[in-house]
Parts: sequence; structure tokens; C-alpha cells
Amino acid sequence: MPATLKSRLPEIAAELRPRVGRAVKYGAEYVAEDAAANLPIGPPEIHLAERIHVERRGAAEYAVVAGDEDAYYGHIIEHGSSKMAPRPFLVPALEGRKADIEALVTGVLRGL
Repeated sequence: MPATLKSRLPEIAAELRPRVGRAVKYGAEYVAEDAAANLPIGPPEIHLAERIHVERRGAAEYAVVAGDEDAYYGHIIEHGSSKMAPRPFLVPALEGRKADIEALVTGVLRGL
């Protein structure tokens, strides 16, 4: 009796982007939480930690954004200025979660 093989590639391709996208979004949310926790709280009435959020930029592409129109100074805290030394909070959050994000995406890929 001859064996019939059926390719799962169409199913895998259809599930790849949504599943990886969810994993990347979860990873971005972890980075946002850690960045808010790393952020030094200062005297302003509008705290940047409350304005850190995740924005979708494309399919399976997310950005962690520190600030909005009211709290626009995240880049100054991260990189410093002529009057203030840098106090990084975003890059350390990403570096601290890199292995977790890789594990999330690897788990999704293995599950396909």
C-alpha cells in the first residue's frame, strides 16, 4: 500500500506570523514593565513610568515607547543631556529580557 504525504507548510505559514507576533508582543510588554520599574522617579507631576507603553508597528513588530505628548523626556533620561548624566532604563530592560523573548519565540516555533 503506497504512503501519501501531505505537506503542513501552508498551515505552518498561516500560523507563523500571528503566533510569533503574540510572543513578540508579550516580550515587549515585559520590557515595558521592567523599564517602568527601572525608571528613577523624580519630582515632575507627570511621571514617565506611567507613560511607558507598547505600540504595534507592523506584523509581529512592536515598539516600547517611553513617553507621550505630556511626558516627552524619556530620551533625555535614557541618553543624558549637557546638564544631566544618562540614566538608562530602556536598554537595560531589553537586555534583561532578551533571553525571555528568545524563549517565547523559540517555544512558538517549536510548537508549529
